Order: sequence, then structure tokens, then C-alpha cells
Amino acid sequence: MYPKLMKKLAIKSRQSALGGLFITLLLVLTFSPNCDLLPNDKDFEPTGNPYTLNPNIELIRIQESKTRYNPTGTFSLDFIARSKSGNTESANLPAGLFFLASNKKVQNTIIVKDYQIPVTSVVDTFTLGVFSVNEFKDLPGDADYYTIGPITDNPDLNQIIDIVRHKRLDASNVLTVQRAIYQVTSGDSLSSTMLESLNMLPPESDLPFESTL
Repeated sequence: MYPKLMKKLAIKSRQSALGGLFITLLLVLTFSPNCDLLPNDKDFEPTGNPYTLNPNIELIRIQESKTRYNPTGTFSLDFIARSKSGNTESANLPAGLFFLASNKKVQNTIIVKDYQIPVTSVVDTFTLGVFSVNEFKDLPGDADYYTIGPITDNPDLNQIIDIVRHKRLDASNVLTVQRAIYQVTSGDSLSSTMLESLNMLPPESDLPFESTL
């Protein structure tokens, strides 16, 4: 199940205090009889409503994080930006926003939390927790980067987001969310068992999530 993603998570787990828990969860899911080992013929293509970044923000680069880890996703992207106005500007990234890989063979990603990122005139890096939407594509490499895509219009992905937007996500449960996303992007509908699992995730504050700085 998810061999490329699991390898990435195993590496990330060694950077986290919850590494042991991560590896235990991976082993449980690896041998789950419900794992689908065969790829679909057609990759999921992100679609939705256009998103426009605050024009006073210069987006320098979005790439896989090599040194930081945000536990609210199965892997992390560094959002590197600066303010062009001289003032602190806000980058409001809504849950459901896709990030599209520059390499068509690499996984596209999505955020399931609302991010409010304060951007100053000094170039800074903000680390986002993201989820893959392409189970059988490659993981990003050092030369890969991402661009901002649309906000999803997929009703099943939006159902997942509505449930988990204000859930507390961490190393103990992000794979539950990833499995739900892959269930949708593989062409299936969300099962009642999966919906129950998502609804049972622990709650968190209603405040929008602030990115790891």
C-alpha cells in the first residue's frame, strides 16, 4: 500500500519525536487487507475554482521541505515569499487549494487546513502540511517545484475538508486522511467506514491554522 509515500513517511518520522508512533501506524496499514495495490488507468487531475494570491506578495518558490516538518500533512512544502509593499501582508491559503507539481510525473498535493501566513519584506519560509492526490506518481525530488493551483470543486474532497478542517491532525492520524483522499482520487466514493473514521478524529480550535515558521 502506497509504497512511495510510506518510504517518504518513514524518512520524515526519523525527524519527528513521534517517529516510533509513525512507524507503528505504517506497519499496521501496510498489512491491512483493505489496501488496494493496483493503480488506476487514469491519474486524478486537480480541477476547481481559480485562486489569486495577494498581489502585494512575491512568491519566490514552493518546494518540498528538506529541513522542516509540518505534522498536519503526509509531507511538507516550503512556501517561500516576501512582501512587495514594505508592510506585512497576509497570504490566505484556503483549505482545498491544490499545489501542482512542475513535473507531470510527480504527485500533486492539496491542503485541508486554512492557512493565514504573515509575509514581511524579508524573504521567509513557511512550511505547509499537504496531502498527495496522486497515489502512483513519483515523490518530489530536489529539482522539483510547485505552483499554486485551483481550489478543488470535487464534492468528495470537499466533504473530507469539511470534516477535517477543524480536526487536530498529527502523526497519529494523518494517514487516515490520506487514505480518504486516495479513496476519492482513485475514482471511488467515500465509504461509510471512512467517513466514520474521519468524524472520530479529535477536534481542535476553530481558529484558522497558522503555518509552521
